[in-house]
Amino acid sequence: MSKPLSTRLGELFAHVQDLFDNIIHTVIKRIDENENPDKKTGKIIGFITRIGDAYFNKYKDIKSNDSK
Repeated sequence: MSKPLSTRLGELFAHVQDLFDNIIHTVIKRIDENENPDKKTGKIIGFITRIGDAYFNKYKDIKSNDSK
């Protein structure tokens, strides 16, 4: 038996959101790895990447608790 269209669309949107979250997290990590920490911009980028890391770690925890 096939799932209703509304369920399939909802699941598709969830997968698309997860894909974008993973892409953004990967980009943040790569920028952080390539940035020189001695520069002032490096400190700003480092601050932003730590915010991103905290967000994605908490988001992952929340989602893993929701699926239980």
